Amino acid sequence: MADDKGNTGAAATGRGTQQAENALRQGADQLRNQMGNMADVAGMSAKVSQEMIQRSGQNFEMMKRIAETMTSGARSAAAECAEYAKHSAKRQSEMMQQLASARSPNDVLDIQNRYLQDNLKELLSFSERLSRLSADKAKEASERLDNKG
Repeated sequence: MADDKGNTGAAATGRGTQQAENALRQGADQLRNQMGNMADVAGMSAKVSQEMIQRSGQNFEMMKRIAETMTSGARSAAAECAEYAKHSAKRQSEMMQQLASARSPNDVLDIQNRYLQDNLKELLSFSERLSRLSADKAKEASERLDNKG
């Protein structure tokens, strides 16, 4: 009987040890799963952050190209304005010379009439060039926006 009690005690100890090992394995598995989940979340977070940084860089580059296009347009528009002012000053100087050599009031009226008509034509031409330039640059900026990749 003493042998039976020893075997029963040893069996109970073995079962207890087995249960403790199982509990430790389950705990280790749960810890491993939680750590894996945390690593997955951290990895996803890093991936999202990296993607946001990349997209921000792409957006910045696109905005830089559009700004360069618009700056180029502004320079071209300024050059057109300077050219218009130069021609306008030249026409005014020519008109003043013609007025100085006018021989009659009718000559003065004819000179002024031509001057006004020429100025209006030049102004309309200038306006057309400026509008085309503006439309071309807006189209170019839009195309850069559409082709942002």
